[in-house]
Amino acid sequence: MSRVPLVVLGAVALGSTSLAQTAQSPLRGTARRVQSPAKYAGTYHVATRTFVRGTAAVANLGTTDAIYAATADVRYFTAVEPGEQLQDTGVIPGPTNPLATGAQEFHRVTSFDFAYCELDASLATTRFEVDFFEAASPCTTLAGVAPTASVVLDGLPAAGQCWVVNVDLAGGAEFCIESDGGDGSYDFDLDADSFGWAVRYTGGGTDPVTGGSSAGPILGADPSSTDFAYSNPNGPSAMPQAPAPPSTEGTGTYYNPLSNCLSSFTPTGVAEPAGSGLLNQDFYFVADLAGGGANSACYYLYGYFNAAPGCGAGSTFSGRPFCALYLELNAEPDCPSDIGCQICIPTACSNVATDNTSGQPGEMLFVGTPSVSANNLTLRAAQLPAGVFGIFLHGLTDISSSPIAAGNGFLCVGEAGRFGAPGQIRQADANGVAELSTNTGAFSISALPIAQAPFTVAAASGTTSYFAFWHRDFTAPASTAFNFTASAGLIWQ
Repeated sequence: MSRVPLVVLGAVALGSTSLAQTAQSPLRGTARRVQSPAKYAGTYHVATRTFVRGTAAVANLGTTDAIYAATADVRYFTAVEPGEQLQDTGVIPGPTNPLATGAQEFHRVTSFDFAYCELDASLATTRFEVDFFEAASPCTTLAGVAPTASVVLDGLPAAGQCWVVNVDLAGGAEFCIESDGGDGSYDFDLDADSFGWAVRYTGGGTDPVTGGSSAGPILGADPSSTDFAYSNPNGPSAMPQAPAPPSTEGTGTYYNPLSNCLSSFTPTGVAEPAGSGLLNQDFYFVADLAGGGANSACYYLYGYFNAAPGCGAGSTFSGRPFCALYLELNAEPDCPSDIGCQICIPTACSNVATDNTSGQPGEMLFVGTPSVSANNLTLRAAQLPAGVFGIFLHGLTDISSSPIAAGNGFLCVGEAGRFGAPGQIRQADANGVAELSTNTGAFSISALPIAQAPFTVAAASGTTSYFAFWHRDFTAPASTAFNFTASAGLIWQ
């Protein structure tokens, strides 16, 4: 695997000058030590650009799988200068990946944890843009590559401090990502098996010490520091090598045991296990966007290898900086196919959907395929109050730009017919999920309900259907004790 030569970058305390700074990339800010642990900021809801501060990561109730976790001890950050983006890579394992146990091929990402510092104390809030790429190669620029998903984080807390934030993607910002580099097949080649992400700082703050950019992502999660069995593939032979048992890279994710290392922040007040990031390469890439790539390069920090058990203590190489961008990706635990992993056609209804008594707006999802011939579609309403009854709705038009206000919410499906036949009225389970499936014979795509004569329509290739879920929601007064999920559509194939 060919790579840009690594450039060693010094790391020192905040407020002082760099020990070393490469002349190859004048854009590159220095990596600096975070003097105190990052604070947990709470949950940021992308759909509404609002914060719920000081809470633990509870976005997207029912999401239990961390498909990638690079969350080890938070110690350093590096600024992102104007005209550049920081990139990193790792592996999300699929069914053929030998490092995984019971992993899925497809994942619908519903939230992620992001860590950063904003040193400009005059700013109340700051702004980042984060892109995700289903396929990426380590130490290779992603400039000009179309991202799988882009997320704008506008209104993050600043105040001259470092933060960890849980980013909730519910309401239309969720995205689907396929494992092992986007093809679901493990090739034993990181150029083919890796996913990537990129961070740009667009907050515009100024570092009071250096005069450069004031903000950037936190660096951490070096597997050579968090995994006692990690064997350094790039270090000199004179360096001590880790003993057996075999490496358990990727600790902290749902497919492997937890790491020996604990995270630096504890939103619940209890020390939590941290992950090392499966097959993260211990370096990150700086893409020079303004200079046409002339100053692009890979970077790692002094003290690359640490053979000590636990979290970097007790060895000659202990206490050295880690070098991966802090990230945890969380996905739905049940995502059998590509269409099941995404809202096929998110509508503007997500912007007007109101919270039900579960504390979040209901959402409309699909599992299966949009194939007319296969007839294997499952309608799934999620984020409902547990135990409520409801009815799935279907129509041929999206009216989310002028929704109908009713009950405690809004209906965004035009001329909606209802799946109200015997056996089609559904009750949400304990996780707030209700489903209606062709696989059980509960409905057929040859008879989708509509509000006008002939009152049913058959799905046909190239046509679009929109769905939502009406449900009871026991609030006062009784006359308005119902709500709607957001709507979503799919194009039949």
